[in-house]
Amino acid sequence: MSEPRIKEEVQQSIREDEGIDDEYVDEFIDILDAKYRDLEFDDELVSLTRMDIEGFKVIDELDVSISDRATIIHGRNSKGKSSFIEATRFNLFGRDNDDPLITRPINRNYKKLKTDGYWRKGRRNYLVHREMERNQSYEGHNKPNVIENPGDSEHGEAEQRTQSEVDDLIGITPLYEQGFDRFNIFSLFSIISGDLRSFYGWDEAADLIDLLFGIKLTKVDRAIRSELEECKLEDEEQEAKTRLLEYKQRAKRINDEIQELRQEQEQVEDQLSEKVERREELDRLLDKSEADSALSEKIDLKDEISDIQSRLQEKEDEFRSVKQEISKLKDETATDEIAPALREIQQLISLPNRCPVCTRDVDPEQQQRFNDHGDCPLCGKDVPDDRYETVSEVDEEGEVIEREKRQEELEELESRQRTLEGEIEFLEEELEEKRDQLETVKTREEQSGFAEYKREKEKIEHEIEDLRDKNTSLELSIDAKKGSLHGVARQVWEWSQIDEERQRKEQRMDALESYQSIISEERKEARRRLKNRLEERMESLLEIFTRGTFANATGVRFDRGNSYSYTIHRTDNTQKSPGLLGQTDAELLLHMLLFHTTVLAELEEERETVPLKLLLIDSPYGNGPDDENAADVTDFLLELPEILESYQLIVAMADSNLTGRDKLAESYALEPVEKHI
Repeated sequence: MSEPRIKEEVQQSIREDEGIDDEYVDEFIDILDAKYRDLEFDDELVSLTRMDIEGFKVIDELDVSISDRATIIHGRNSKGKSSFIEATRFNLFGRDNDDPLITRPINRNYKKLKTDGYWRKGRRNYLVHREMERNQSYEGHNKPNVIENPGDSEHGEAEQRTQSEVDDLIGITPLYEQGFDRFNIFSLFSIISGDLRSFYGWDEAADLIDLLFGIKLTKVDRAIRSELEECKLEDEEQEAKTRLLEYKQRAKRINDEIQELRQEQEQVEDQLSEKVERREELDRLLDKSEADSALSEKIDLKDEISDIQSRLQEKEDEFRSVKQEISKLKDETATDEIAPALREIQQLISLPNRCPVCTRDVDPEQQQRFNDHGDCPLCGKDVPDDRYETVSEVDEEGEVIEREKRQEELEELESRQRTLEGEIEFLEEELEEKRDQLETVKTREEQSGFAEYKREKEKIEHEIEDLRDKNTSLELSIDAKKGSLHGVARQVWEWSQIDEERQRKEQRMDALESYQSIISEERKEARRRLKNRLEERMESLLEIFTRGTFANATGVRFDRGNSYSYTIHRTDNTQKSPGLLGQTDAELLLHMLLFHTTVLAELEEERETVPLKLLLIDSPYGNGPDDENAADVTDFLLELPEILESYQLIVAMADSNLTGRDKLAESYALEPVEKHI
């Protein structure tokens, strides 16, 4: 099917596929238009003309010129043949940190390694200089120097210093821009004994083969995969549906609790309304004349009782005061009665209590001075003897007057006491009478039924207060629940946004998968045609193998899936597949020679492909003796320059494996390593 026809069919399938919503149709067709294009490669071929190596692995210094299209570099073991192949790769790409083959790339006798690769592109020559040294880590290998048309004076001024410009030089930039790793791309052009499955075992090898052979739907598929990767759900999006359901359920539960509280609140409010209504009814029942009369009478009686109690209290207080005064006067009278006896005991001379002139009291100091020195309290002079007795007589007269006055006061107080006793007795009787009247009113009130109304009213008022408290508590609980519901509602909204994004991604992912399915079906047919070509090519190459493992091969079948895995069928009904062989299996080397050669030979027929026309082969006979296949390997190497007519072939092998030397010399330039050290 022609390429335009394929594109038209894909466009039609996009429009008709039920799994692709209308909103994605135009976008998917745009992706098809943007990606369904040929890769554009330089048409100038690239080849290696010289490699100057210093300090790389076992190599001290090695400078090899490659003047022929097919070259075999040979020598004794540990002289740098395999290191030459690896150094060539290092010169182009630097160090692959994941490559186990160059964990210790620097020769122990050197502080750093250097590689100078001389490359020809069309009619121009380039020098790629790359070195590396070890400090705390390996450094410098990612900073190549590229010099165009270097002279005999070796290194001129560096014109380029980036890896991307080296990629441009050898023409792999279009593939790198499609997301392919540089080392994996180059693994198609190198068969290294320590890493035989490098290209064949690469996960994206099938995609690279598709692109190299113009299966442009692969670029569309890679774009779809990239879009699918962008649609990959984040952790939050993956759990959004569950979390949203959780929060919705929580919101419903809280809302149900609020409704229950509101129902309870309504019941409380109904009860409260009933209680208030009953209280108003009781107020109306209590608001009658008889109730008012009884209430008024009770109030009056209580007021009168209170008044009597106040008056009684006043009389009792006054009675106690009078009683105290009487007691005091009686004590003073008793003192006067014993005064004459006391005076007989006192001194004959005594000082009057008052001054006979001004009648003022004599203070203690004056009295003391009179007693001690006989000085007059007024003038301070000695008092004559005949005045002593006179003063005492005056004092006695004053005391008699005082006693008489106290007696009169006592009689008045005793009279007042008797009066108060009568008044108190009267008030007590009146108080008892009023209390009896109050009890009578209460009894009458209780018998009339109003007391029952009042007790019911008091009870209802307590119930109303309790119901109002409960209503307030319910209102607070509802407000708290509303606050919780608000927070949960916020979570519902946030997770709804995330879930909407999840649904959008999943919807888009479903559409992309439908789109990918369309592309896969069309690409599968394109791959089927390519695999048929590869099968025919490989079966023709198998005819070269007449004495070893593949001598009785009957055919090749590529898997019908997405990969380019294959199986070689034999007359003994056994099958040979590189996927079933060990990494160091000698047969695996035969498979890789066959597979790489097949792919590169088919690529020679493509109009546009990678301009790097180079195949590096390390130890084609393996690292150990393989007498069964040695002759077939020699035959294959002899045919290889004819099979890959436009490719530069560089083979590294040990002298001990150089079987059929004379035959190989007819097709290859034999370069002994010792000659270039």
